Order: sequence, then structure tokens, then C-alpha cells
Amino acid sequence: MATAPPDNKMDHFRQILYPEDRHLLRSASPSGAHHPDHLARLQILVPSPEFHETVERAFKLFQRHKRTARSHSLRMKFKAMEHACDELDKITRPVKAGESGERYDRGIYVEAAKRPDAYAAPKPLGRRISPEQRWKEARIEGLVPREAWVPVETRGKGWNYDWQRPSDK
Repeated sequence: MATAPPDNKMDHFRQILYPEDRHLLRSASPSGAHHPDHLARLQILVPSPEFHETVERAFKLFQRHKRTARSHSLRMKFKAMEHACDELDKITRPVKAGESGERYDRGIYVEAAKRPDAYAAPKPLGRRISPEQRWKEARIEGLVPREAWVPVETRGKGWNYDWQRPSDK
């Protein structure tokens, strides 16, 4: 059954939004996704509970394989990092009496083994932030601007009309 070309844009949109269901003309859904006999169609796709359980077990097995591969990869990376730290410790350890060889500065190992402070404020990377940029980032959108004053009878003014953004001086 061929359909005639749409007369105007609205007919075209209507055909896109509400396509004819060529398999079942008694479909109640505009998009053709819901059918009154959806249980029968579901039974065709998933014939038995055993089939459903098999698919579920296969998916869980797949997830377990992914999880073990990820944990193995992380374990190997951790071992490699431990080995690198041990080597760095060996080459930066102070020279003992009777040992020969040149040693590197111990500060390298100390700096590499230092853990970041979780409570420290993050330091900006790259260029310094200008005062105007800092002012923009500190401002919370949607709230009353910090330049606004609450107009009350005890104060002489309600808005600072001469206010200007801070600039580099």
C-alpha cells in the first residue's frame, strides 16, 4: 500500500510522528511501539523463563570477565608502580660506608612519594588568573549580585552606581 506524498509540512510531520504500522494496522500507539497484544509478542521474543535466565547468566558472566580483566590490569599497574618506587628508593638512598656508586638527590624520591593533601585548596595551573576572571568565577549565578545593597531607611544609599569591576593595578 503506497502512500501519496504529503500535501504540506504538517502532513509530512504527521506521517513522521504517527507512522502507519504496516505489521499490525490496529496499533493504538502513534509511534507504532505499543501493541494491544504485547504479551504475545514478548512471548515470541522470550519464549521461556529458562531462555531469559540464560541471557541474564551470559550477561553476568560477561560483566564478571570485564571486572576481572580490569582488576588484573590495575593490579599489574600497581606492581609496576611499586617496582619503580623501589628502584627510585635504591638510587636515591644515601651512600653507606663501603658502597661505591653515585647517588641521586633524595628529594626526587621524597617528592615522588609525597601524597597530595586532600584538604588543600587546588592551585591554578598555567597562567595567573586575572582579578576580573577571579571575580567572575567567585560569583554564583542566579543569586543577588554582591554589588547590590539592601535598601533600608538607616542607610543612605541602596545601589552603588559608581561601582566598577576590580582591575589589575
